[in-house]
Amino acid sequence: MSISKETLKGYILEEVLAYLIRGAGYKLLVHPDQDPQELIKLRNSFWVRGRGGIHQVDVLGQLEWIPAFTFPLRLFIEAKFRRGTMGIEVVRNAIGTILDINQNNLPTPDQTVISQKYHYTYALFSTSGFSERAVKMALAHQISLIDLSGNEFNDLRNVIDSVAETIVTHRGVTMEGEEEDFNETNTHSRGKLVLSVRYIIRDSLGTLPPIDIPPEDRPQINDSDLLRIREALEPVMPVLDRYNELFVAMTNGPYMLLLKADNPTAFLSYATEHPQHRVKITWSSQIDNGTTWIINPVSDTSIYKLSFRLPKILSDWIFDASNNARERALKVKTQFFSSITIYRHTANGQDHLFRLNFNPESIRRNVESENGG
Repeated sequence: MSISKETLKGYILEEVLAYLIRGAGYKLLVHPDQDPQELIKLRNSFWVRGRGGIHQVDVLGQLEWIPAFTFPLRLFIEAKFRRGTMGIEVVRNAIGTILDINQNNLPTPDQTVISQKYHYTYALFSTSGFSERAVKMALAHQISLIDLSGNEFNDLRNVIDSVAETIVTHRGVTMEGEEEDFNETNTHSRGKLVLSVRYIIRDSLGTLPPIDIPPEDRPQINDSDLLRIREALEPVMPVLDRYNELFVAMTNGPYMLLLKADNPTAFLSYATEHPQHRVKITWSSQIDNGTTWIINPVSDTSIYKLSFRLPKILSDWIFDASNNARERALKVKTQFFSSITIYRHTANGQDHLFRLNFNPESIRRNVESENGG
């Protein structure tokens, strides 16, 4: 029983993302004690009940606040760290999972009324982008796709690749070879390894929820393996310290954006003082072929910089064979990014809502005023 380096990289990325987007207000669900009606632990894995079956989940979060006109929100996070683009089959699985779970509103045998209802959503992250078919299918079924292939995530991808290599390699022989370090003969099944790595990352990052997890549900690994995994994960921490936090934003279109700040503290300070402010959205063909866009405040562009990867379906339309990329980009900004909303939940329980407004006409007037026009 073994695990590939590629698969392990995806698992590590999922846990890192759960940490980086912690400000979005999602608390991790890690044990059935948090919801005995819908959550199950089976064979070293975590599962959610659906109407027709149970579904394995690696990272599941619940939003700390409840938006109006909906049930409490829960979010599946799945990340793929592959050489090739994410295909439609992953999106199909996500659609089937949340469709079945969201229809699970039947009472259990020991209940006389319908149990607490949640609305489940799904976010797929990929370090190598998405196929065209995957994008179209996800858009049709409201599955969020987040592309992590841009240059701004180079150091994050590199350190995860290096850490996974260290974990799966023992004396130069990987877990996929004939000699395996983490395997059944060394008290490790594939599930135990994954459980151990996830638990250690969560413990190191402080993302474990404040619940008392029974000893039998914690990773059962020997001290030498525990130490080796912890040592392997050490290079991740300095990189995460540099990132500090990623911001999840919703647009006035069907797209979720993952925003990376050049200085998260500076952005939060300005946004807290100006929860609604005007922004400029720019791009350059010299940066990721125009697919990485930059957000700055209109009042002073040096205060902060947020970068995000343009959703593939939009970038394909803007940068096709035609010569009017600038015109199309402006149309996308106006139609989909005129209002970008960021919700943030702080560690002390405070809730903040930031709204970044793009209006090309007001920006033009502001520039003219500054120039004496």
